[in-house]
Amino acid sequence: MDGRTSFNWKIIKTIFISLLMLSVFALLVFHVDFFLLVFGGILCAVVLNYSSNLIAQKFKLKYNLSLAIVLVLILVLIGGIVLMIGPSIGVQVSEMMETIPKSIVKLKEDITHTNLGNNIISQIPDNPGDLIKDKGKAFSTVLGSFLSAIGALANFFIIIIIGVFIAANPIKYRKGFIRLFPVNFRERLSEVMDKIYHTLSLWMMAKLISMSVVGILTAIGLQILGIPLPYALALIAALLCFIPNIGPYLGLIPAVLIAFLEGPEKALFVIILYTCIQLVETYMITPFVEKKMVSLLPALTILWMILIGLLTGVLGLILATPILVVLIVLIEELYVKDYLEKHTEAKISPNISDKSV
Repeated sequence: MDGRTSFNWKIIKTIFISLLMLSVFALLVFHVDFFLLVFGGILCAVVLNYSSNLIAQKFKLKYNLSLAIVLVLILVLIGGIVLMIGPSIGVQVSEMMETIPKSIVKLKEDITHTNLGNNIISQIPDNPGDLIKDKGKAFSTVLGSFLSAIGALANFFIIIIIGVFIAANPIKYRKGFIRLFPVNFRERLSEVMDKIYHTLSLWMMAKLISMSVVGILTAIGLQILGIPLPYALALIAALLCFIPNIGPYLGLIPAVLIAFLEGPEKALFVIILYTCIQLVETYMITPFVEKKMVSLLPALTILWMILIGLLTGVLGLILATPILVVLIVLIEELYVKDYLEKHTEAKISPNISDKSV
């Protein structure tokens, strides 16, 4: 009777685990944005926790007090930036929204001086509204874009809130997650989580340093060149620097369009400026601040970002690189070290012992 009961319990447990895995897979497929928000919150918590631990160790403070100091410092930093250059950036962004269409018109006029450009431009009606036959569909598209922007802002605040709550009590969340796994695997899982935490912390700190340097260098360079809206363009360049390889080129587009109003030579100078800053960031700043980080191959990173961007959208594209960092650590620790290398050693060891005998 006991054997049959034990057998029935194993069947029930297997069915339950299978249904749970199927549910998680269904959530991952149909509600991937939820998992991206969770990962974004964890990434935010990692930054807050790492910064708080540094302050706690340096000044011998309690963790909760250090976390409060970090949050206050972040608010003061954001408030200071807003007070010093916020009004200027706000004016510049509004001016940029008016300047870019003028730049496109000027670019259109310059292109018409060539035969190929003239043939292309001739196919475009003078009134861009003529391209839109379905006005209701166009309005729906604009409304959808506006709602998407509101949704992106809401997602940002959700990530911040999740990060603050996790960072406030990281040990409890960590222990709760580890208890979901078998007892004999918990110690190894704890080691892997420590490795992921350390790697993500270094990656985020390195990325924040790179973003700051890129923003400062871009603002200084654009001011020297006399390009309009330097602060707004520098802010865009710094934020897009979070997306490696692709982000800097996306930040170059509005800068070139605005510089084109000042003349083609100005646009060329802006391209040279952004290229030099990108070279400095790639070959000097990044190697210096990422010495102890996991190495990310550029081609692999770009292909992964394209895949995640196509599957999940903008939020996935933004978080693609830190997700890749976590996957590389998991593959290295759980698959390469715990599976491949141990199985290889197990097969080689008997042969060596036989030869020695």
